[in-house]
Amino acid sequence: MKITRVLLTTAMYVSLVATAYAADHAPASGHSPAPAVSHEKEKNHGKKEKNHEIHWEYSGKGGPKNWGKIKSDYKACRLGKFQSPVDLKETIGADLPYLDISYKSVPLTILNNGHTVQVNYPRGSGMLVDGTAYQLLQFHFHTPSEHTINGKSYDMELHFVHKTKDGKLGVLGVMITEGKHNTAAQAIWDHLPMSKADPKTYNNVTINGSSLIPQKLSYFRLMGSLTTPPCSEGVNWHVMANPIEFSTRQIEKFKHAFSMNARPIQPTNSRLTVMDRAIGPHD
Repeated sequence: MKITRVLLTTAMYVSLVATAYAADHAPASGHSPAPAVSHEKEKNHGKKEKNHEIHWEYSGKGGPKNWGKIKSDYKACRLGKFQSPVDLKETIGADLPYLDISYKSVPLTILNNGHTVQVNYPRGSGMLVDGTAYQLLQFHFHTPSEHTINGKSYDMELHFVHKTKDGKLGVLGVMITEGKHNTAAQAIWDHLPMSKADPKTYNNVTINGSSLIPQKLSYFRLMGSLTTPPCSEGVNWHVMANPIEFSTRQIEKFKHAFSMNARPIQPTNSRLTVMDRAIGPHD
């Protein structure tokens, strides 16, 4: 596949994405808008959801295929056009903005919410991308990887979730592959909650999220969504092209807590995926 190399600024990227998004979300020609639902119907619908509540999961009746039907708040999971994860392929090569990552060392605060293991971060850490400041909120793990790169799946995927002052979400994704023991991750793994548990802070354990990011900062950039309900769209995704390594034992320990907690690949539709031109053919 021939890849066009361009210098893509944030303004250009946003403009291209907005055009594609508008095209995908425009009403079909000849179709009238759906009729408004009466307050009485909304009320009855709410009762129905409450009386037959199904919690979202990764399999069974509450699995990904049914997320959009579980609650009206989850309709984007079924109707959204810019859903995540996707298979990241070479579409446009560009000089993407540098990821200025500035995560501080903090005491470990960890929880198991029943869907993943999550590490919460206090204010003061984040990343700066082409003038946009994102504050780090938390990071969590999935197995296997949710995104794939040119069809390749990885053992796990790490998501650093950020938010701007105006409420926009930015996620930094890092692939995890089987390899050497990860010393930086071990401080977390020593306190990994294997079943659902509220947040617990270990003041004697210090972690730094930047130690879980590959040295090469080449990445893929695209607009997408949350990979869990409510599957809200408008999320700025930055997925690292190079993985980090965890040992077999570290990966297996997470799988004892979650044998599988990854949403299946979603259609790309007319989405624009940009590949950092620094990514080599064998990275």
